Amino acid sequence: MGVVAAATVAAADRLPIDKRPGDPFPYLLVAPAAVLVGSFTILSLIFTGIISLTDWDVARRGISFIGFNNYVRAFFDEELTRSWARSVVFVLSVTVLSAMIGFLLAVAVNRKFQGQGIVRAMIVVPWVISELATGVFWMILLMPDAPLGAVTGGPLTTTKGAMFALIMVETWRSIGFAMVIVLASLQAIDESLYEAARIDGASGWQQTWLITFPLVSPSLLVVSILLMIGNFNLVTIIIALTGGGPIDATTTVALHMYQHSFQYFHIGYGSTIAILMSVANVVAMLGFIWLQRGYGARN
Repeated sequence: MGVVAAATVAAADRLPIDKRPGDPFPYLLVAPAAVLVGSFTILSLIFTGIISLTDWDVARRGISFIGFNNYVRAFFDEELTRSWARSVVFVLSVTVLSAMIGFLLAVAVNRKFQGQGIVRAMIVVPWVISELATGVFWMILLMPDAPLGAVTGGPLTTTKGAMFALIMVETWRSIGFAMVIVLASLQAIDESLYEAARIDGASGWQQTWLITFPLVSPSLLVVSILLMIGNFNLVTIIIALTGGGPIDATTTVALHMYQHSFQYFHIGYGSTIAILMSVANVVAMLGFIWLQRGYGARN
């Protein structure tokens, strides 16, 4: 397996992304969009942070500055704590399943076979369908009196079944996205690496694990970060599929924030939850990057 190991180590040299790392032109091209998006993001965070320090409630007149009282309330809010736990289960399950299945499908459809384009398109279709349509579609299919719902025992009517159904539906929707990102990375791998591995006697599984996986791991990191952030902030499918029930079994932090902000109109407290979600997103993203760097250093 000496050739395989050598190929893995030397892979970065075979896949140059930017031959002129000091060239500022690419950065100038993206600068206007980056400044625009960054400005809106920063201004929104600042505004939300300010509102989180108030008792703004649409049902009452006047807004008072209350300092960090909303954050203290959030710390002792048992319902919010339970929604954090549900979010962790939901986000990690969907991210791991989507990235893993997407990777395996990308490896499978990267090979030449009849109907390759049709298979790829069918896998991607769930991702391009709107979240609302997806939620309503699966809600109808999983109703207790629907054929699929009857066969599966009406999962939306039980607490554990509803969370399991939500994870499976969102995984079904996200697989296509993960596959497309990983497939683009696969197609950039030099075929000579596999030829050298075959000459060295590597099996198909060994080629996948020792060559393919290390080279697409940066893409898997990107997929994981995007899926994690997207699913952590997901609201539409949850509302359409389960409504957060039964008995709040699928009420995640994002839905909890949505309910306080746009159903109960507790804008101040909803903004507090939004700030906490933003911090969690950043911490988790930095954790993913740290893990990726640690993996790269070991390999």
